[in-house]
Amino acid sequence: MSNILLFKPKTENDARANLEEFIALCRNKLTVFGANLDWDSSSWPKVCNFTVIGAPSRGYSQDQLLDEQIIPFAKAYIRYQQGHNPTKLKGEIKAIRCIERSLLQVKGKADITLVDGNVMDVAVEVAREYQATAYQAGIALKKLVFFLNESRIIPRQIIWENPISKPSEITRTDAETKAKRAAKIPNEQWLDWMAEMFANNLPAPRDRFTTSIFALMMCAPSRISEIQDLPVNCLHYEVDNQGTKCVGLRFYAGKGFGADIKWSSEVFNATAIEAVRRLTELSEEGRKLARWYEENPERFYRHENCPNVGEMQPLTDAQACRALGLKENYSSNSLRKYFRDYTPYQTLKATGDSLTLAFLNTYCRSKLPEGWPWKNKERNIKYSEALCCFRWNELRSDMEPSPVLLGPPGKSMFTSDLSYTDTHKHSIWMRHGYKNPDGSEISMTSHQIRHYLNTIGQRGGLGELYIARWSGRANVHQNATYNHMTTDEYVELAKGVGIGTALAKIKKNMPVTFSDLDAMGEGIAHVTEFGFCIHDFSMLPCQKHRDCLNCVEQVCVKGDEGKLQRLRQQRDGIRLQLKKAYDATDSGEYDMASIDRWTTHQIKTLERVDQLIHILESPETENGAVIRMRHDQEFSPLKRVLAAKSKAPKLVAPANKNEAPNMDDLRTLLGV
Repeated sequence: MSNILLFKPKTENDARANLEEFIALCRNKLTVFGANLDWDSSSWPKVCNFTVIGAPSRGYSQDQLLDEQIIPFAKAYIRYQQGHNPTKLKGEIKAIRCIERSLLQVKGKADITLVDGNVMDVAVEVAREYQATAYQAGIALKKLVFFLNESRIIPRQIIWENPISKPSEITRTDAETKAKRAAKIPNEQWLDWMAEMFANNLPAPRDRFTTSIFALMMCAPSRISEIQDLPVNCLHYEVDNQGTKCVGLRFYAGKGFGADIKWSSEVFNATAIEAVRRLTELSEEGRKLARWYEENPERFYRHENCPNVGEMQPLTDAQACRALGLKENYSSNSLRKYFRDYTPYQTLKATGDSLTLAFLNTYCRSKLPEGWPWKNKERNIKYSEALCCFRWNELRSDMEPSPVLLGPPGKSMFTSDLSYTDTHKHSIWMRHGYKNPDGSEISMTSHQIRHYLNTIGQRGGLGELYIARWSGRANVHQNATYNHMTTDEYVELAKGVGIGTALAKIKKNMPVTFSDLDAMGEGIAHVTEFGFCIHDFSMLPCQKHRDCLNCVEQVCVKGDEGKLQRLRQQRDGIRLQLKKAYDATDSGEYDMASIDRWTTHQIKTLERVDQLIHILESPETENGAVIRMRHDQEFSPLKRVLAAKSKAPKLVAPANKNEAPNMDDLRTLLGV
């Protein structure tokens, strides 16, 4: 495990002394990127090259290296920051490259202790050369300034903010931005063709891999690394409150969201299940091999063609070839080619010793993937449990899979199969004869699928929070980057739900106010089973005891399909109850007079819910219309007082004490 230390500058030291102490700490005591890191190298593998802006990642020349005066600080700064906050993209090198050129222009030398406001003003102009990632370069510069202030590596504090605005292409409507948005989502025809290939159940391993991964990426917005790190038992099933069987994928998402279940849309449920089945079948032998290596560290993997000999028994060339899965004449020449880069083999042959299964086992284990046995330790996924655990050459049609070596695909295995370049002309589109209508080759990226699903979610009116969660995004504000709806689509969406109306807020899961429902007062409406309640509970408790359908303060909104469905269910329930009551009366189980008040109330309720449903279903009622029904017979203290002072007849006592009072007279008396 890497040692992570905190640099504490000494107030009595000057900037130069603090700089030297910081570099010494990072060089001699930190083990970030490994204890055996070659500090003096101009390139740190899988970290960065210490080169200037514009230098190629490979084949750079000596004069394209950073100034030698700033390199020690650059190495210390990157190692220190990555130890405290490791990231896949090492943004620190961007800040260093900007500062280096700025220092040379302003101060004449790349001395990090000379950074001041003037240097930062030039550095931000250098950062703009990064164009698409200029904003990120500015953020990296801000972090560098914060560190220089805290560590006292500069003599005077700098107050500096990133002046580069974050690009927000969703708010722009010019032709160039529209074209950029359109290029970030795939052509609909490409999706249809990929669906066609998936439906054709192509037999070639590479085709089955690509189409299945593509299918899973269409189920929920995902990155290719997230899909390829799924466990083999990634499918999750639940039944929602509507009785619908839901299918989800157990993800550990990037961008800081963490573990979660991404639910597939209902139309993709069967596709998700089939895609997982195909990948599970394709990777079965790979997981079996991985499990053997985990459980039998001292034994060679005994596959079907492995010779049945002891671990230390000398092998003939033919036996060794069979054990390794080689089929080139089972000769010593095949073995020499196979082990040409393996030094222990050269030593073995020089001493005249024979190959054994134990030796082959050592070789095979030296070829296990980095991080073994974890495919992704952070996500707690071992190779033996991974959906995409394959053997060497597993996805090649021209070669047999290695029975003893694991070779899980990297991200490029999938992405290169979707794209066309001058150096790669064997994409899945080309293998099966698909081309654009103009005859050009199809080329797309895996990230376009993620952009596409996010845009579909926006078009469908999904809430921003749900889209962020569905995409595995920790920050809801990142949604805008993936939203490529056109201006016309926004206009149509606004027509459909009404801008700022109650229905628009319902679609976005936002609070609905009294004013949204054309009600008096200020406040948030209470959500009910069938709509909203606009009763002011600060003045008086509910007088209807949750009898919402007979309350004039119950408000419904046309277009809220979930509430309309509940109204239909309530209507069916009332009808069923009334039928049971009448059947019980006909059989003599109940006396009709004894249930008259209940049946009268239920009949009135049924009439109201019927009328309300009719209004909400009527094509003449505009989407978003607010429906609030009157109730002339509703109890009211005012009505009761007016009835008492009126000349209405008094309630006459029945002649027979067992006779029920006249219901109409009783209602008149009560003012209902």
